[in-house]
Amino acid sequence: MEIDKIYGNGSKNNNNNEDEEDKKLKEKARLWKQIRSKKYSEKRKFGGVDTSQKAEMPPNHLRKIIKDHGDMSNRKFRHDKRVYLGALKYVPHAILKLLENMPMPWEQIRDVKVLYHITGAISFVNEIPLVVEPIYIAQWASMWIMMRREKRDRKHFKRMRFPPFDDEEPQLDYGENLLEVEPLEAIEMELDEEEDGPIYEWFYEHKPLVDTKYVNGESYKKWRLSVPIRENLLRISEQLLSDLIDKNYYYLFDLKSFFTSKALNLAIPGGPKFEPLYRDLDYDEDWNEFNDINKIIIRSQIRTEYRIAYPHMYNNRPRNVQISAYHYPSLMYIKSDDLDLPAFYNDPIINPIPTYKVNAGSGSKRGSSSNEKNKEEAYRYFESFKEKEDGDEYEFLMDEYEDGEEEEEDFGMFLEESEFKPLLEEVPLYTENTNLGISLYNAPRPFNSRSGRTRRAQDIPLIKPWYLEHCPQAYPVKVRVSYQKLLKCYVANKLHQRKPKALNKRYLFRSFKATKFFQITELDWVEVGLQVCRQGYNMLNLLIHRKNLNYLHLDYNFTLKPVKTLTTKERKKSRFGNAFHL
Repeated sequence: MEIDKIYGNGSKNNNNNEDEEDKKLKEKARLWKQIRSKKYSEKRKFGGVDTSQKAEMPPNHLRKIIKDHGDMSNRKFRHDKRVYLGALKYVPHAILKLLENMPMPWEQIRDVKVLYHITGAISFVNEIPLVVEPIYIAQWASMWIMMRREKRDRKHFKRMRFPPFDDEEPQLDYGENLLEVEPLEAIEMELDEEEDGPIYEWFYEHKPLVDTKYVNGESYKKWRLSVPIRENLLRISEQLLSDLIDKNYYYLFDLKSFFTSKALNLAIPGGPKFEPLYRDLDYDEDWNEFNDINKIIIRSQIRTEYRIAYPHMYNNRPRNVQISAYHYPSLMYIKSDDLDLPAFYNDPIINPIPTYKVNAGSGSKRGSSSNEKNKEEAYRYFESFKEKEDGDEYEFLMDEYEDGEEEEEDFGMFLEESEFKPLLEEVPLYTENTNLGISLYNAPRPFNSRSGRTRRAQDIPLIKPWYLEHCPQAYPVKVRVSYQKLLKCYVANKLHQRKPKALNKRYLFRSFKATKFFQITELDWVEVGLQVCRQGYNMLNLLIHRKNLNYLHLDYNFTLKPVKTLTTKERKKSRFGNAFHL
Protein backbone atom coordinates (compact mmCIF):
# COMPACT_ATOMS: atom_id res chain seq x y z
CA MET A 1 0.00 0.00 0.00
CA GLU A 2 2.81 2.34 0.85
CA ILE A 3 4.39 1.64 -2.51
CA ASP A 4 1.04 2.40 -4.26
CA LYS A 5 0.76 5.64 -2.32
CA ILE A 6 4.28 6.62 -3.35
CA TYR A 7 3.60 5.93 -7.06
CA GLY A 8 0.23 7.62 -6.88
CA ASN A 9 1.73 10.79 -5.40
CA GLY A 10 4.43 10.76 -8.10
CA SER A 11 1.88 10.74 -10.94
CA LYS A 12 0.01 13.67 -9.31
CA ASN A 13 3.27 15.64 -9.06
CA ASN A 14 4.01 14.94 -12.74
CA ASN A 15 0.56 16.22 -13.74
CA ASN A 16 1.06 19.38 -11.70
CA ASN A 17 4.46 19.99 -13.38
CA GLU A 18 2.92 19.56 -16.84
CA ASP A 19 0.13 22.01 -16.00
CA GLU A 20 2.67 24.59 -14.83
CA GLU A 21 4.72 24.17 -18.04
CA ASP A 22 1.56 24.60 -20.13
CA LYS A 23 0.72 27.76 -18.26
CA LYS A 24 4.24 29.11 -18.79
CA LEU A 25 4.09 28.30 -22.53
CA LYS A 26 0.70 29.99 -22.86
CA GLU A 27 2.01 33.07 -21.05
CA LYS A 28 5.07 33.16 -23.37
CA ALA A 29 2.82 32.81 -26.42
CA ARG A 30 0.59 35.64 -25.18
CA LEU A 31 3.57 37.95 -24.61
CA TRP A 32 5.08 37.08 -28.02
CA LYS A 33 1.73 37.80 -29.73
CA GLN A 34 1.44 41.09 -27.89
CA ILE A 35 4.94 42.19 -28.96
CA ARG A 36 4.33 41.15 -32.58
CA SER A 37 0.97 42.92 -32.71
CA LYS A 38 2.57 46.09 -31.34
CA LYS A 39 5.31 45.92 -33.94
CA TYR A 40 3.29 45.05 -37.03
CA SER A 41 -0.23 46.34 -36.39
CA GLU A 42 -1.54 49.58 -37.92
CA LYS A 43 -0.14 52.33 -35.75
CA ARG A 44 -2.56 55.08 -34.77
CA LYS A 45 -1.06 58.53 -35.10
CA PHE A 46 -2.98 61.50 -33.73
CA GLY A 47 -6.17 59.46 -33.60
CA GLY A 48 -5.95 58.26 -37.21
CA VAL A 49 -4.72 55.04 -38.80
CA ASP A 50 -1.27 55.06 -40.46
CA THR A 51 -1.84 55.12 -44.23
CA SER A 52 1.72 54.25 -45.33
CA GLN A 53 0.45 50.91 -46.70
CA LYS A 54 -1.84 52.37 -49.32
CA ALA A 55 -3.51 50.54 -52.16
CA GLU A 56 -2.58 51.72 -55.65
CA MET A 57 -5.31 53.79 -57.28
CA PRO A 58 -6.37 53.28 -60.92
CA PRO A 59 -4.85 55.83 -63.38
CA ASN A 60 -8.32 57.06 -64.42
CA HIS A 61 -8.86 58.45 -60.89
CA LEU A 62 -6.07 61.00 -61.34
CA ARG A 63 -7.03 61.68 -64.98
CA LYS A 64 -10.59 62.58 -63.92
CA ILE A 65 -9.34 64.90 -61.13
CA ILE A 66 -7.01 66.77 -63.52
CA LYS A 67 -9.69 67.03 -66.21
CA ASP A 68 -12.40 68.26 -63.81
CA HIS A 69 -10.22 70.95 -62.27
CA GLY A 70 -9.18 72.26 -65.69
CA ASP A 71 -7.79 75.81 -65.37
CA MET A 72 -9.34 76.30 -61.89
CA SER A 73 -11.84 78.92 -63.18
CA ASN A 74 -14.86 76.93 -61.96
CA ARG A 75 -16.38 78.26 -58.67
CA LYS A 76 -16.77 74.68 -57.46
CA PHE A 77 -12.98 74.50 -56.92
CA ARG A 78 -12.51 77.90 -55.25
CA HIS A 79 -11.46 76.22 -51.99
CA ASP A 80 -8.73 74.24 -53.79
CA LYS A 81 -7.00 77.40 -55.01
CA ARG A 82 -5.18 77.76 -51.70
CA VAL A 83 -3.87 74.19 -52.00
CA TYR A 84 -2.57 74.89 -55.53
CA LEU A 85 -0.71 78.01 -54.38
CA GLY A 86 0.72 76.12 -51.41
CA ALA A 87 2.02 73.41 -53.76
CA LEU A 88 3.98 76.01 -55.79
CA LYS A 89 7.08 75.61 -53.61
CA TYR A 90 7.27 71.90 -54.46
CA VAL A 91 7.09 72.38 -58.26
CA PRO A 92 10.91 72.54 -58.73
CA HIS A 93 11.21 69.19 -56.93
CA ALA A 94 8.44 67.71 -59.08
CA ILE A 95 10.28 68.86 -62.24
CA LEU A 96 13.59 67.43 -60.93
CA LYS A 97 12.00 64.03 -60.26
CA LEU A 98 10.31 64.12 -63.66
CA LEU A 99 13.54 64.86 -65.55
CA GLU A 100 15.67 62.33 -63.67
CA ASN A 101 13.20 59.56 -64.60
CA MET A 102 13.10 60.53 -68.28
CA PRO A 103 12.80 57.49 -70.60
CA MET A 104 16.00 56.57 -72.44
CA PRO A 105 16.17 56.34 -76.27
CA TRP A 106 16.25 52.52 -76.09
CA GLU A 107 12.91 52.48 -74.17
CA GLN A 108 9.65 52.67 -76.10
CA ILE A 109 7.60 53.59 -73.04
CA ARG A 110 8.31 53.94 -69.33
CA ASP A 111 5.65 53.51 -66.65
CA VAL A 112 6.53 55.25 -63.39
CA LYS A 113 5.13 55.28 -59.86
CA VAL A 114 3.31 58.55 -59.15
CA LEU A 115 2.45 60.23 -55.85
CA TYR A 116 -0.33 62.81 -56.34
CA HIS A 117 -2.46 65.18 -54.25
CA ILE A 118 -6.15 64.29 -54.08
CA THR A 119 -7.08 67.72 -55.50
CA GLY A 120 -4.73 67.24 -58.47
CA ALA A 121 -2.57 70.16 -57.24
CA ILE A 122 0.75 68.41 -57.82
CA SER A 123 2.12 65.05 -59.08
CA PHE A 124 5.51 63.61 -58.15
CA VAL A 125 7.37 60.76 -59.87
CA ASN A 126 8.13 58.54 -56.88
CA GLU A 127 11.12 56.59 -58.24
CA ILE A 128 14.93 56.75 -58.15
CA PRO A 129 16.43 55.65 -61.51
CA LEU A 130 19.22 53.33 -60.32
CA VAL A 131 21.41 51.82 -63.05
CA VAL A 132 24.38 49.44 -63.30
CA GLU A 133 27.22 51.75 -64.39
CA PRO A 134 29.01 49.62 -67.05
CA ILE A 135 25.69 48.61 -68.65
CA TYR A 136 24.42 52.21 -68.70
CA ILE A 137 27.61 53.52 -70.36
CA ALA A 138 27.48 50.71 -72.95
CA GLN A 139 23.82 51.50 -73.70
CA TRP A 140 24.63 55.16 -74.34
CA ALA A 141 27.67 54.22 -76.44
CA SER A 142 25.41 52.13 -78.67
CA MET A 143 23.05 55.14 -78.92
CA TRP A 144 26.03 57.28 -79.97
CA ILE A 145 26.78 54.83 -82.82
CA MET A 146 23.13 54.80 -83.91
CA MET A 147 22.95 58.60 -83.82
CA ARG A 148 26.05 58.91 -86.04
CA ARG A 149 24.53 56.43 -88.49
CA GLU A 150 21.25 58.34 -88.48
CA LYS A 151 22.96 61.66 -89.22
CA ARG A 152 25.01 60.02 -91.97
CA ASP A 153 22.13 58.21 -93.72
CA ARG A 154 19.18 60.56 -93.23
CA LYS A 155 18.60 62.94 -96.14
CA HIS A 156 16.39 65.53 -94.42
CA PHE A 157 18.01 65.91 -91.00
CA LYS A 158 16.54 68.77 -88.97
CA ARG A 159 16.99 69.56 -85.32
CA MET A 160 13.94 70.09 -83.16
CA ARG A 161 13.05 73.68 -82.25
CA PHE A 162 12.01 74.64 -78.73
CA PRO A 163 9.37 75.40 -77.61
CA PRO A 164 7.66 72.95 -80.00
CA PHE A 165 4.08 74.15 -79.37
CA ASP A 166 2.42 77.50 -79.96
CA ASP A 167 2.17 80.05 -77.12
CA GLU A 168 -1.62 79.84 -77.00
CA GLU A 169 -1.94 76.08 -77.47
CA PRO A 170 -2.93 74.42 -74.15
CA GLN A 171 -1.24 71.25 -72.91
CA LEU A 172 -2.48 68.10 -74.63
CA ASP A 173 -4.92 65.88 -72.81
CA TYR A 174 -3.22 62.49 -72.57
CA GLY A 175 -6.44 60.49 -72.26
CA GLU A 176 -7.99 62.00 -75.40
CA ASN A 177 -4.95 62.41 -77.66
CA LEU A 178 -2.18 59.97 -76.71
CA LEU A 179 -3.66 57.04 -74.77
CA GLU A 180 -4.58 54.99 -77.84
CA VAL A 181 -1.62 56.10 -79.99
CA GLU A 182 1.18 53.55 -80.50
CA PRO A 183 4.52 55.13 -79.45
CA LEU A 184 7.46 55.25 -81.85
CA GLU A 185 9.84 52.30 -81.95
CA ALA A 186 12.72 52.32 -79.52
CA ILE A 187 16.25 52.89 -80.90
CA GLU A 188 18.27 49.70 -80.59
CA MET A 189 21.54 48.65 -82.13
CA GLU A 190 21.43 45.23 -83.74
CA LEU A 191 23.53 42.82 -81.68
CA ASP A 192 25.16 39.64 -82.94
CA GLU A 193 23.76 36.55 -81.23
CA GLU A 194 27.15 34.79 -81.12
CA GLU A 195 29.56 37.68 -80.65
CA ASP A 196 27.34 39.52 -78.13
CA GLY A 197 25.92 36.33 -76.57
CA PRO A 198 26.50 37.27 -72.88
CA ILE A 199 24.37 40.45 -73.19
CA TYR A 200 22.13 39.64 -76.16
CA GLU A 201 18.89 38.89 -74.30
CA TRP A 202 18.75 41.66 -71.68
CA PHE A 203 20.91 44.57 -72.93
CA TYR A 204 18.07 47.03 -73.65
CA GLU A 205 15.75 46.14 -70.77
CA HIS A 206 14.58 48.85 -68.32
CA LYS A 207 16.32 47.19 -65.35
CA PRO A 208 18.81 44.72 -66.84
CA LEU A 209 19.64 41.53 -64.88
CA VAL A 210 17.08 42.35 -62.16
CA ASP A 211 15.98 38.71 -61.69
CA THR A 212 19.44 37.13 -62.02
CA LYS A 213 22.34 36.30 -59.72
CA TYR A 214 24.30 39.32 -61.03
CA VAL A 215 22.12 41.83 -59.09
CA ASN A 216 21.12 41.60 -55.41
CA GLY A 217 17.35 41.57 -56.19
CA GLU A 218 14.40 43.92 -56.53
CA SER A 219 16.10 46.66 -54.50
CA TYR A 220 18.71 46.89 -57.30
CA LYS A 221 21.46 48.19 -54.99
CA LYS A 222 24.52 46.04 -55.84
CA TRP A 223 25.88 44.32 -58.96
CA ARG A 224 28.56 41.74 -59.71
CA LEU A 225 29.28 40.92 -63.38
CA SER A 226 31.22 38.07 -64.98
CA VAL A 227 34.31 38.58 -67.19
CA PRO A 228 32.58 37.83 -70.57
CA ILE A 229 29.75 40.29 -69.79
CA ARG A 230 32.15 43.05 -68.75
CA GLU A 231 34.36 42.52 -71.81
CA ASN A 232 31.34 42.68 -74.11
CA LEU A 233 30.13 45.91 -72.49
CA LEU A 234 33.66 47.37 -72.74
CA ARG A 235 33.83 46.56 -76.46
CA ILE A 236 30.52 48.35 -77.13
CA SER A 237 31.53 51.32 -74.94
CA GLU A 238 34.77 52.07 -76.78
CA GLN A 239 33.08 54.94 -78.70
CA LEU A 240 32.74 56.96 -75.49
CA LEU A 241 35.85 55.81 -73.61
CA SER A 242 39.32 57.33 -73.85
CA ASP A 243 42.17 55.39 -75.46
CA LEU A 244 44.68 56.99 -73.08
CA ILE A 245 45.34 54.79 -70.09
CA ASP A 246 48.92 55.91 -69.39
CA LYS A 247 48.95 58.27 -66.38
CA ASN A 248 52.11 59.98 -67.65
CA TYR A 249 50.03 61.59 -70.42
CA TYR A 250 48.43 63.81 -67.77
CA TYR A 251 51.72 65.29 -66.50
CA LEU A 252 51.07 69.00 -65.77
CA PHE A 253 47.45 68.48 -66.84
CA ASP A 254 46.08 66.91 -63.66
CA LEU A 255 44.18 68.33 -60.69
CA LYS A 256 47.23 69.20 -58.57
CA SER A 257 48.82 71.08 -61.47
CA PHE A 258 45.58 73.02 -62.03
CA PHE A 259 45.40 73.88 -58.32
CA THR A 260 49.02 75.13 -58.43
CA SER A 261 48.43 77.19 -61.58
CA LYS A 262 45.37 78.78 -59.91
CA ALA A 263 47.32 79.60 -56.75
CA LEU A 264 50.18 81.15 -58.79
CA ASN A 265 47.77 82.99 -61.15
CA LEU A 266 49.14 81.16 -64.20
CA ALA A 267 47.42 79.33 -67.03
CA ILE A 268 48.61 75.99 -68.38
CA PRO A 269 48.34 75.99 -72.20
CA GLY A 270 44.88 74.57 -72.93
CA GLY A 271 43.98 74.68 -69.24
CA PRO A 272 41.59 76.95 -67.30
CA LYS A 273 42.34 80.54 -66.31
CA PHE A 274 41.15 81.83 -62.92
CA GLU A 275 41.01 85.13 -61.07
CA PRO A 276 44.13 85.80 -58.90
CA LEU A 277 44.01 83.95 -55.58
CA TYR A 278 46.32 86.49 -53.88
CA ARG A 279 46.30 90.17 -54.83
CA ASP A 280 49.12 91.37 -52.51
CA LEU A 281 51.87 90.78 -55.08
CA ASP A 282 53.30 94.34 -55.20
CA TYR A 283 56.97 93.85 -54.40
CA ASP A 284 59.16 96.41 -52.64
CA GLU A 285 61.04 98.24 -55.41
CA ASP A 286 63.86 99.30 -53.04
CA TRP A 287 64.92 95.69 -52.78
CA ASN A 288 64.64 93.77 -56.03
CA GLU A 289 66.63 91.28 -58.11
CA PHE A 290 69.01 93.95 -59.39
CA ASN A 291 70.44 94.93 -56.00
CA ASP A 292 70.08 91.65 -54.09
CA ILE A 293 73.47 89.92 -54.05
CA ASN A 294 71.96 86.58 -52.94
CA LYS A 295 69.77 86.19 -56.00
CA ILE A 296 70.41 84.39 -59.24
CA ILE A 297 69.36 86.73 -62.02
CA ILE A 298 67.47 84.93 -64.80
CA ARG A 299 67.17 87.31 -67.74
CA SER A 300 65.10 85.07 -70.05
CA GLN A 301 61.38 84.49 -69.53
CA ILE A 302 60.66 81.40 -67.40
CA ARG A 303 58.20 79.00 -69.04
CA THR A 304 54.83 78.55 -67.34
CA GLU A 305 55.34 74.76 -67.24
CA TYR A 306 58.60 75.19 -65.26
CA ARG A 307 56.92 77.47 -62.74
CA ILE A 308 54.09 74.95 -62.16
CA ALA A 309 56.31 71.84 -62.15
CA TYR A 310 58.84 73.39 -59.71
CA PRO A 311 56.87 76.09 -57.88
CA HIS A 312 59.38 76.57 -55.05
CA MET A 313 62.29 77.07 -57.44
CA TYR A 314 60.89 79.39 -60.10
CA ASN A 315 58.42 81.55 -58.14
CA ASN A 316 59.11 84.40 -55.72
CA ARG A 317 56.39 83.58 -53.21
CA PRO A 318 54.67 80.24 -53.77
CA ARG A 319 51.59 79.87 -51.57
CA ASN A 320 48.95 77.15 -51.49
CA VAL A 321 50.73 75.10 -54.16
CA GLN A 322 50.52 71.32 -54.62
CA ILE A 323 53.27 69.14 -56.08
CA SER A 324 52.02 66.65 -58.66
CA ALA A 325 53.67 63.29 -59.39
CA TYR A 326 56.72 63.65 -61.64
CA HIS A 327 56.51 60.23 -63.27
CA TYR A 328 54.46 57.03 -62.98
CA PRO A 329 55.80 53.57 -63.91
CA SER A 330 55.78 53.07 -67.68
CA LEU A 331 52.75 51.23 -68.99
CA MET A 332 53.70 48.19 -71.08
CA TYR A 333 50.17 47.11 -72.02
CA ILE A 334 49.44 46.96 -75.76
CA LYS A 335 45.78 46.73 -76.70
CA SER A 336 45.03 43.88 -79.11
CA ASP A 337 42.27 44.34 -81.68
CA ASP A 338 42.36 40.72 -82.83
CA LEU A 339 40.49 38.49 -80.36
CA ASP A 340 41.86 35.29 -81.97
CA LEU A 341 45.45 36.03 -80.93
CA PRO A 342 46.80 34.13 -77.89
CA ALA A 343 46.95 35.90 -74.53
CA PHE A 344 50.77 36.13 -74.59
CA TYR A 345 52.48 36.84 -77.91
CA ASN A 346 55.32 38.95 -79.33
CA ASP A 347 53.74 42.16 -80.60
CA PRO A 348 55.50 43.76 -83.61
CA ILE A 349 55.05 47.21 -82.01
CA ILE A 350 57.66 46.30 -79.41
CA ASN A 351 61.09 46.85 -81.01
CA PRO A 352 63.99 44.49 -80.26
CA ILE A 353 66.58 45.86 -77.84
CA PRO A 354 69.29 47.62 -79.91
CA THR A 355 72.96 46.59 -79.65
CA TYR A 356 74.70 48.46 -76.87
CA LYS A 357 77.55 50.68 -78.11
CA VAL A 358 80.57 49.89 -75.93
CA ASN A 359 83.28 52.59 -75.68
CA ALA A 360 81.79 54.36 -78.70
CA GLY A 361 83.78 57.50 -79.52
CA SER A 362 82.00 60.81 -79.18
CA GLY A 363 82.97 61.89 -82.69
CA SER A 364 81.90 58.64 -84.46
CA LYS A 365 79.37 59.06 -87.27
CA ARG A 366 76.45 56.77 -87.98
CA GLY A 367 77.09 54.36 -90.82
CA SER A 368 78.40 50.92 -91.73
CA SER A 369 82.03 51.71 -90.82
CA SER A 370 81.08 53.04 -87.36
CA ASN A 371 78.87 49.96 -86.70
CA GLU A 372 81.75 47.60 -87.58
CA LYS A 373 84.07 49.60 -85.36
CA ASN A 374 81.60 49.35 -82.46
CA LYS A 375 81.26 45.60 -82.98
CA GLU A 376 85.06 45.15 -82.90
CA GLU A 377 85.32 47.23 -79.71
CA ALA A 378 82.51 45.24 -78.06
CA TYR A 379 84.19 41.95 -79.04
CA ARG A 380 87.54 43.16 -77.64
CA TYR A 381 85.83 44.22 -74.41
CA PHE A 382 84.21 40.83 -73.82
CA GLU A 383 87.48 39.01 -74.69
CA SER A 384 89.34 41.05 -72.06
CA PHE A 385 86.60 40.22 -69.56
CA LYS A 386 87.03 36.50 -70.36
CA GLU A 387 90.82 36.72 -69.87
CA LYS A 388 90.26 38.33 -66.48
CA GLU A 389 87.91 35.53 -65.53
CA ASP A 390 90.60 32.92 -66.35
CA GLY A 391 93.28 34.77 -64.33
CA ASP A 392 94.25 34.76 -60.67
CA GLU A 393 91.42 37.10 -59.80
CA TYR A 394 88.84 34.30 -60.07
CA GLU A 395 90.95 31.39 -58.73
CA PHE A 396 88.74 31.05 -55.66
CA LEU A 397 85.84 29.99 -57.91
CA MET A 398 87.85 27.11 -59.37
CA ASP A 399 89.09 25.72 -56.05
CA GLU A 400 85.66 24.39 -55.22
CA TYR A 401 85.55 22.24 -58.36
CA GLU A 402 88.97 20.47 -58.44
CA ASP A 403 87.65 17.29 -59.96
CA GLY A 404 85.39 18.48 -62.77
CA GLU A 405 84.61 15.02 -64.20
CA GLU A 406 83.42 13.68 -60.88
CA GLU A 407 81.18 16.69 -60.40
CA GLU A 408 79.66 16.21 -63.84
CA GLU A 409 78.93 12.53 -63.13
CA ASP A 410 77.34 13.32 -59.75
CA PHE A 411 75.24 16.03 -61.31
CA GLY A 412 74.14 13.66 -64.10
CA MET A 413 73.17 11.00 -61.55
CA PHE A 414 71.24 13.62 -59.61
CA LEU A 415 69.26 14.57 -62.75
CA GLU A 416 68.51 10.94 -63.58
CA GLU A 417 67.34 10.01 -60.09
CA SER A 418 64.99 12.98 -59.55
CA GLU A 419 62.26 13.94 -61.94
CA PHE A 420 62.23 17.71 -62.17
CA LYS A 421 58.96 19.36 -63.20
CA PRO A 422 58.22 23.05 -63.38
CA LEU A 423 55.66 24.47 -60.95
CA LEU A 424 52.02 24.60 -62.17
CA GLU A 425 52.94 22.41 -65.18
CA GLU A 426 49.47 20.85 -65.29
CA VAL A 427 47.72 24.26 -65.23
CA PRO A 428 47.23 25.79 -68.71
CA LEU A 429 49.20 28.97 -69.42
CA TYR A 430 46.02 30.82 -70.37
CA THR A 431 42.31 30.17 -70.84
CA GLU A 432 39.73 31.76 -73.13
CA ASN A 433 39.10 34.47 -70.50
CA THR A 434 42.75 35.42 -69.89
CA ASN A 435 42.89 37.86 -72.79
CA LEU A 436 39.61 39.43 -71.69
CA GLY A 437 40.84 39.67 -68.11
CA ILE A 438 44.04 41.50 -69.13
CA SER A 439 42.07 44.00 -71.23
CA LEU A 440 39.61 44.58 -68.34
CA TYR A 441 42.46 45.03 -65.84
CA ASN A 442 43.78 47.90 -67.98
CA ALA A 443 40.32 49.30 -68.80
CA PRO A 444 39.09 52.62 -67.34
CA ARG A 445 36.66 52.73 -64.44
CA PRO A 446 34.01 51.16 -63.98
CA PHE A 447 34.95 48.35 -66.41
CA ASN A 448 37.96 47.33 -64.30
CA SER A 449 35.66 46.60 -61.32
CA ARG A 450 34.07 43.20 -60.87
CA SER A 451 31.36 44.51 -58.56
CA GLY A 452 29.93 47.78 -57.33
CA ARG A 453 26.87 49.71 -56.23
CA THR A 454 24.20 51.01 -58.59
CA ARG A 455 24.07 54.79 -59.09
CA ARG A 456 21.49 57.33 -60.20
CA ALA A 457 21.50 57.67 -63.97
CA GLN A 458 22.22 61.41 -63.89
CA ASP A 459 25.28 60.92 -61.63
CA ILE A 460 27.19 58.89 -64.21
CA PRO A 461 29.60 61.01 -66.32
CA LEU A 462 29.51 59.78 -69.92
CA ILE A 463 31.95 62.17 -71.62
CA LYS A 464 33.92 63.56 -68.68
CA PRO A 465 37.25 61.95 -69.82
CA TRP A 466 37.04 63.96 -73.07
CA TYR A 467 37.63 67.39 -71.53
CA LEU A 468 40.19 66.05 -69.02
CA GLU A 469 42.54 65.46 -71.97
CA HIS A 470 44.36 68.06 -74.06
CA CYS A 471 41.97 69.43 -76.67
CA PRO A 472 43.45 68.85 -80.17
CA GLN A 473 44.57 72.09 -81.85
CA ALA A 474 42.77 71.10 -85.06
CA TYR A 475 39.37 71.53 -83.37
CA PRO A 476 37.39 74.77 -83.91
CA VAL A 477 37.84 77.63 -81.44
CA LYS A 478 34.31 77.22 -80.00
CA VAL A 479 35.07 73.56 -79.16
CA ARG A 480 38.35 74.44 -77.48
CA VAL A 481 36.63 77.19 -75.46
CA SER A 482 33.94 74.67 -74.47
CA TYR A 483 36.62 72.20 -73.28
CA GLN A 484 38.26 74.99 -71.26
CA LYS A 485 35.00 76.08 -69.60
CA LEU A 486 34.09 72.50 -68.64
CA LEU A 487 37.58 71.98 -67.23
CA LYS A 488 37.38 75.23 -65.25
CA CYS A 489 34.05 74.21 -63.75
CA TYR A 490 35.44 70.75 -62.88
CA VAL A 491 38.54 72.20 -61.15
CA ALA A 492 36.47 74.76 -59.21
CA ASN A 493 34.07 72.05 -58.01
CA LYS A 494 36.94 69.80 -56.89
CA LEU A 495 38.61 72.70 -55.09
CA HIS A 496 35.48 73.61 -53.11
CA GLN A 497 34.46 70.02 -52.42
CA ARG A 498 33.95 69.31 -48.73
CA LYS A 499 33.17 66.12 -46.88
CA PRO A 500 29.39 65.79 -46.47
CA LYS A 501 28.03 66.47 -42.99
CA ALA A 502 26.27 63.69 -41.12
CA LEU A 503 22.57 64.45 -41.45
CA ASN A 504 19.38 62.71 -40.46
CA LYS A 505 17.76 61.79 -43.76
CA ARG A 506 14.25 63.10 -44.18
CA TYR A 507 12.15 61.52 -46.87
CA LEU A 508 9.71 64.08 -48.29
CA PHE A 509 7.64 61.59 -50.28
CA ARG A 510 7.31 59.18 -47.34
CA SER A 511 5.85 61.92 -45.16
CA PHE A 512 3.49 62.97 -47.98
CA LYS A 513 2.42 59.39 -48.57
CA ALA A 514 1.66 58.92 -44.86
CA THR A 515 -1.05 61.63 -44.97
CA LYS A 516 -4.61 61.15 -46.19
CA PHE A 517 -4.17 63.88 -48.82
CA PHE A 518 -1.88 61.89 -51.15
CA GLN A 519 -2.53 58.76 -53.21
CA ILE A 520 -0.31 56.57 -55.41
CA THR A 521 -0.75 55.18 -58.91
CA GLU A 522 1.29 54.15 -61.96
CA LEU A 523 1.29 56.24 -65.15
CA ASP A 524 3.20 56.71 -68.39
CA TRP A 525 6.06 59.21 -67.96
CA VAL A 526 4.68 61.43 -70.76
CA GLU A 527 1.33 61.71 -68.97
CA VAL A 528 2.97 62.78 -65.70
CA GLY A 529 5.00 65.38 -67.62
CA LEU A 530 1.86 66.87 -69.18
CA GLN A 531 0.18 66.93 -65.75
CA VAL A 532 3.14 68.76 -64.13
CA CYS A 533 3.10 71.35 -66.96
CA ARG A 534 -0.63 71.92 -66.50
CA GLN A 535 -0.33 72.11 -62.70
CA GLY A 536 2.54 74.60 -62.94
CA TYR A 537 0.55 76.76 -65.35
CA ASN A 538 -2.49 76.77 -63.03
CA MET A 539 -0.37 77.71 -60.01
CA LEU A 540 1.34 80.64 -61.71
CA ASN A 541 -1.95 81.87 -63.17
CA LEU A 542 -3.53 81.81 -59.71
CA LEU A 543 -0.50 83.70 -58.34
CA ILE A 544 -0.98 86.47 -60.95
CA HIS A 545 -4.67 86.84 -60.08
CA ARG A 546 -3.94 86.72 -56.32
CA LYS A 547 -1.69 89.79 -56.81
CA ASN A 548 -4.38 91.47 -58.97
CA LEU A 549 -2.04 91.72 -61.96
CA ASN A 550 -4.82 91.46 -64.54
CA TYR A 551 -2.72 93.39 -67.08
CA LEU A 552 -0.26 90.43 -67.33
CA HIS A 553 -0.96 87.36 -69.45
CA LEU A 554 0.78 84.01 -68.94
CA ASP A 555 1.00 81.94 -72.12
CA TYR A 556 1.29 78.14 -72.24
CA ASN A 557 5.07 78.32 -72.75
CA PHE A 558 5.37 80.09 -69.35
CA THR A 559 6.19 83.52 -70.76
CA LEU A 560 4.69 86.63 -69.07
CA LYS A 561 3.33 89.14 -71.57
CA PRO A 562 1.85 92.57 -70.75
CA VAL A 563 -1.65 93.09 -72.14
CA LYS A 564 -1.15 96.89 -72.42
CA THR A 565 1.65 99.42 -72.10
CA LEU A 566 2.50 99.38 -68.41
CA THR A 567 3.03 102.38 -66.19
CA THR A 568 6.13 102.56 -63.97
CA LYS A 569 4.09 101.52 -60.93
CA GLU A 570 2.61 98.53 -62.79
CA ARG A 571 6.04 97.44 -64.02
CA LYS A 572 7.43 97.52 -60.48
CA LYS A 573 4.47 95.54 -59.19
CA SER A 574 4.82 92.90 -61.94
CA ARG A 575 8.45 91.99 -61.28
CA PHE A 576 8.42 88.30 -60.51
CA GLY A 577 12.12 87.51 -61.06
CA ASN A 578 13.76 84.57 -62.80
CA ALA A 579 12.28 81.98 -60.46
CA PHE A 580 8.87 82.61 -62.01
CA HIS A 581 9.96 81.24 -65.40
CA LEU A 582 10.19 77.54 -64.69
